[in-house]
Order: sequence, then C-alpha cells, then structure tokens
Amino acid sequence: MNIIDVLIQQHRDAEALFEAYRAAPDEEKPELCVRLAEALTLHSTIEERWVYPVARSVVEGPRIDFAVEEHGEMSQLISELLHARREPRRREATVRQLEAVAAHHMAEEEREVFPRLREMASEAFGPSSSEIVRTASDARREAMRRLDAPAAP
Repeated sequence: MNIIDVLIQQHRDAEALFEAYRAAPDEEKPELCVRLAEALTLHSTIEERWVYPVARSVVEGPRIDFAVEEHGEMSQLISELLHARREPRRREATVRQLEAVAAHHMAEEEREVFPRLREMASEAFGPSSSEIVRTASDARREAMRRLDAPAAP
C-alpha cells in the first residue's frame, strides 16, 4: 500500500469515527473524541512531514498552503474537543465544527491533490508507508500530549 492509499484509508476511517460518534451513547463519546483526535493528528502529521513537501512541486497555486491552514484549524478544534470531551454541549458543537473542516479538507485533497501525487513514485516520499506511519505515530503521541495539556493561565 503506498502512502496515498494510506491517506485515503485514513479519510474513510475518520468518516467512520464521526459516524460512530453520532451513533454512540453519551457515555462512549469522550473516548471517541480521543480516537478522533488521534486519527486526525496522525493523518496531519503524515501529510505535513512527508506528503506536502512533495505536493508543493506538483500542485499549482496555494492549495497546499490552504491545506496546512486547515490542519492548524483542525488542531485548534482537536485541542478544544479534548478539553470539552466531558462537557456534552461544548463537545457536540466542537465535533460538528471539526467534522465540517475535516470533510472539506478530505474532499479537496481527494479531488485536487491526491490524483497528482498518485503519478509519483513511492520513493519520492522518502521512507516506506509503513515506516512513515510508525514515525508519525510517535510524533502523534507527543502532539496529543500538547493538545490535551491544560491551558496556560
């Protein structure tokens, strides 16, 4: 499986997590918030470290800069979600916002970015997709600690 296939599968996984969240009883939603945060953080890490640097050479215009901005917006929402995961009203509003941003982001990538990257050799992205995921998983753990840290006074 190449890295683009991995990213597309991560999109489907995120969609499934949002769907599971909507269907879950309230007591399961805090854990689903954590799972959503982990999945989206891992995905963003892979894109920013390995995919976007290559994409800048084949995707014209500001599309990649915009994608990075969306990642920033998602990171902010993920942090808010982690802090609000036990507060139902705040959590619900944050999940809706996060899902809207993520859905737009995923659709744009699949329409505008990934088709151009499919033509590239896997070696263009550096390590193998399994090595990228393993390294990104380590980075995700650190990012999750930062995102879930108490806010500074």
